[in-house]
Amino acid sequence: MADPTTRQARACLAWDRELHRLLGWSEEFRLHTSDLRQGIRSEAYKLRERCVRDISLASLNRYVMLMKMLHDDEEDEFESFD
Repeated sequence: MADPTTRQARACLAWDRELHRLLGWSEEFRLHTSDLRQGIRSEAYKLRERCVRDISLASLNRYVMLMKMLHDDEEDEFESFD
């Protein structure tokens, strides 16, 4: 039987995994405040639920924005050590 998951849903799951990977790094290395991480986790949960129902470009863009918040802050932290 073929996988019933659509390409968009698989993309959404991949973005979700990547976002949680970045959150894990953030927590492990204390790169961001716990409030920021909790807010992003909460939004990620809502996005995951939305993706199960109906994936949209807006949902994927939201994942990108959340990941950018974590990644850009992370880069700022490393640049400050130079």
